[in-house]
Amino acid sequence: MPKIPKLKFTTSSCLRACTSVIKFATDLEIPASAGVGLAQYTKIGGYRHINIFVEFTQQTVREQPVDLGVIFAFDKNGDMGARCYVNLEANLPGPQSVNFINVSGSGAWHGSQQAKSSFMARFPVMGPYVKVFINNRAPVKRKVSVWGYLVS
Repeated sequence: MPKIPKLKFTTSSCLRACTSVIKFATDLEIPASAGVGLAQYTKIGGYRHINIFVEFTQQTVREQPVDLGVIFAFDKNGDMGARCYVNLEANLPGPQSVNFINVSGSGAWHGSQQAKSSFMARFPVMGPYVKVFINNRAPVKRKVSVWGYLVS
């Protein structure tokens, strides 16, 4: 019979919610119709949620958006990284289908005066490391900023 490790529980050092900011990219130029991975895998273990803010230049309402993709992994090398998940809290007949972690920036335009779009996506932390991907679906280059706000 395999030995089951004992778990050690400690009280949190934060009396209030612990927070942290990650700047994945600021004013990064993304080529037309291109997708890029931003930075490396970033340690986020110990937090409960990550709010990812995306802001990008957009001149007209008819332009294609910038989309956000997220991968959660076990280490800085991306080991066991997953971009799909399934939530089994619902009592649904099997087999369950996985959901791709991808968010569209469609409909996030601020208007012609601001000439930008922005959105925020909130995720439960599903692994100790995270990496984000940006897909510029428009046929023009864009300036994109992606920041994260971690909350315990």
